[in-house]
Amino acid sequence: MVIRLGIIGLSADPQAWATMAHVASIKNDGPLSSHYKLTAVATSSPETAKASAKAHGLPEEKGYSNPEDIANDPDVDMVVVSVKVPMHKQLTLPALKAKKDVFVEWPLGNGLKEAQEMAALAKEQGVKSFVGLQARMQPAFVKAKEIVQSGVLGRITSTTVLGTDSQLLNIPEKGRYINDPTSGASILSIPVAHTLDVILHVLSFELTSLTAQTATTYPTIRYISPDGSLSPPETKRFADNITVSGLLTPGNAVLNFHYVITAPATPSTFQWIICGEKGAFKMEGKSFAVQMMPPKLYVSISDEAPGDGTTKGIYESREGGPQWKEVKVPESKLGCFGGVAEVYEGIAEGKGSEDGIVDFDEAVKRHKMVEAITKSARDGTREDYL
Repeated sequence: MVIRLGIIGLSADPQAWATMAHVASIKNDGPLSSHYKLTAVATSSPETAKASAKAHGLPEEKGYSNPEDIANDPDVDMVVVSVKVPMHKQLTLPALKAKKDVFVEWPLGNGLKEAQEMAALAKEQGVKSFVGLQARMQPAFVKAKEIVQSGVLGRITSTTVLGTDSQLLNIPEKGRYINDPTSGASILSIPVAHTLDVILHVLSFELTSLTAQTATTYPTIRYISPDGSLSPPETKRFADNITVSGLLTPGNAVLNFHYVITAPATPSTFQWIICGEKGAFKMEGKSFAVQMMPPKLYVSISDEAPGDGTTKGIYESREGGPQWKEVKVPESKLGCFGGVAEVYEGIAEGKGSEDGIVDFDEAVKRHKMVEAITKSARDGTREDYL
């Protein structure tokens, strides 16, 4: 069965996110072309809609300028919403009301309330819903989850995450809305939530009794124009230094998470270590945006059981102690930017939440997590969200 897609937010720009991540995933000569077909587009005006339709090989009449028309197109089976967060709800509701399946970028809504409204309507209408928390489907994280589930690490005791990010000290002009606290798009709700989501998915845990601290380390921000020039500085209105700690449930393992925006002198990094009673693994990469640029995976497995009475020090017995060994992860056979193609593949194969596909209900849980982190940092409280 071929799923016919209508994409809201797909422009004629070949460098736009929707083009590189979504259209590239289903292009006619690609590995998913037997499962998907682009049949309609929608943008904010009739002129840009026609230009987009032409750019993507569609008749002009398949370029729409309002969400109701694309939702009611009989040639569309699933509506994809790939626009800025503040527009997600109003562009998604018509598709849900038309009983079309829907794929929405993360965050699902502008805050928890909107996400809950969208999830309730999707359930009421009996449609399939999908959300772009795509790191779960990246081959490196699929392999990481296999390692954890195999039991080779033993009981998980702790996990620690550190991310430094020098790429978001200043942001592109088109991302200016991130500096608006009412937009639903922030460092916490996008890069931090993407990363925490995949960590919890790999571990099959959730956070409880969490505490958070946030700070604005760099009080001003500048915007990067298309020609590379910088705008005058303006007051930054979001946190750029975020820590989260808590217990992992089920069980009593501890999570420590720290993300910080840095000056260019500090290279962007991602490091995640999981410690178990029998072994450990770590993931390391050069970007905190793990949903788009997955890190490398390493393991260290011990042949000594914890508390087995061994008297010889581990650093005496092992030439400097245990060593990390890289785990080779097959490259994605889909070869597309951004990790979205793996989500499309999972949808076509009928995969579910345990396999990494996120529906609206699962996304609501992530919104609750973000709200709990926000409240803890603001009020100095210990929070649960389950």
